[in-house]
Amino acid sequence: MPVAGDRADVCIVGAGAAGIVLAAELVRMGKRVLLLEGGGAAIEAASQEPYASEVTGLPHRGVHTGRFRAQGGTTTKWGGQILELDASDFEAREWVRGSGWPFAKSELTPYYAKALAMEGLSGVLRADAAVWKRLGMAEPEFDTLIPYLSRWCPEPNFALLHRETLQSESVAVWLHANVVAMEMEGETVRGVRCRTLSGREARFTAERFIFCLGAIESSRFFLQPREGALPWNESGLLGRHFQDHIDCNAAVVRPLDARRFHALFDNIYLDGYKYHPKIRMAVESAREGKSLNAGATMAFASDADEQMAETKTTARKLLRGGAREVRAGDVWSAVKNLPLLGRQVWRYKRAHRAYNPADARIMLRVHCEQEPTSASSVSLSSERDALGMLRTRLEWRISEMEQRTILQFAQIAKKELAGVAEVKLDAELEAGDAAFRLRCDDSNHHMGGMRMAAASSAGVVDTNLRLFGTSNCYVCSSAVFPTSGYSNPTHTILALALRLAEHLETGNRD
Repeated sequence: MPVAGDRADVCIVGAGAAGIVLAAELVRMGKRVLLLEGGGAAIEAASQEPYASEVTGLPHRGVHTGRFRAQGGTTTKWGGQILELDASDFEAREWVRGSGWPFAKSELTPYYAKALAMEGLSGVLRADAAVWKRLGMAEPEFDTLIPYLSRWCPEPNFALLHRETLQSESVAVWLHANVVAMEMEGETVRGVRCRTLSGREARFTAERFIFCLGAIESSRFFLQPREGALPWNESGLLGRHFQDHIDCNAAVVRPLDARRFHALFDNIYLDGYKYHPKIRMAVESAREGKSLNAGATMAFASDADEQMAETKTTARKLLRGGAREVRAGDVWSAVKNLPLLGRQVWRYKRAHRAYNPADARIMLRVHCEQEPTSASSVSLSSERDALGMLRTRLEWRISEMEQRTILQFAQIAKKELAGVAEVKLDAELEAGDAAFRLRCDDSNHHMGGMRMAAASSAGVVDTNLRLFGTSNCYVCSSAVFPTSGYSNPTHTILALALRLAEHLETGNRD
């Protein structure tokens, strides 16, 4: 079997957000990096084939629609929303079994700040109060709800954002390099074996190996059978306690004070950056109700959504490349929707806000944490994919505690927003009917299955992301999250990636 390329300092498996950011940071530190990606330069149907999975329990669309094997990974398709986990997500909550990380949020604070630059958000306003001040508004306040803002990457595709890194002489990028096995000598990983869909194989070597696969694929890879026991699964937790944010319409919202309502909840645009207003449950409320963490957004839906999307696309093309990128169809769409375009532009330019039509239907869209000891799991089916790997079997469950958390949040929102809007709870949710779970969505926020812990008896990777049972192999993925909170996971993954790079650079040995 041929050895591909020169020996590298670090071999990174997976060229999604974490893999690309790790490569960029390690190159800055003077390292030689191998970056192995199972897909191509863009999404290909054939490269997606290994992701075909068996789903049991509740329907889970994201196992197929939220995972992309290509340079850039899921960043080629996501919206680019960035948000930190809350401090309480790192703490042991006595009413939530299995809660808590092996370190406090303060451990990640400097890396969260550093990650903003890697996300193209260097100039973003970091304090929510500063955003509201720029709008000439006081920061919103509620009694038991906490308002907050998420930030959005101007360029969500990390393959484009970090194209210079991917073209660097210090990085060797191999596409269609699907890792199918690790070659180990004792606790040391000596190399990885890769296979293309056409059957060609190659072996790659490096001093250290970092697996930056999605949470589901991470568990699937390390669950693959090998001779003897899996040394990283002493705890028996590999693949267990999979988590995804439960995304659901919990209530219908009808503004009573439209001006104030839209001032609170319409998206904000300042200096080329997008800020998304949201609300979350206070920790005190969660403690009192013995519930999980949850947040929510206002989901606007209008008959004019399609036309609004067309005009936004034309506007983006004009801003990005001028008239050169605008086609005849774009011009016709703009002319046809001129009144709507005018309202959008006025709202954007004058108020720095998104335009939502007065007739828009509004839902309270809740995103809820799953239990750290969730009954959901990633395991292996008996069927093999085109690479010869056993396929994923995903079992997704929504617990009574999770449904109760969504109800409690909706009830709090109804009370807190009473002066601004009428909030009518979903009937099945209010009645505690388990049928409500069938109408819940997953969020494409795959987490858990390879829990981080201080000891091998309690997890799959240690606090520096080293895979237990190995001396030079690491997992940088949302698979290692002990808890999921209510926040999008990417920002935390990148904070972990930057922390790992620093750990490797300082020469710390686990």
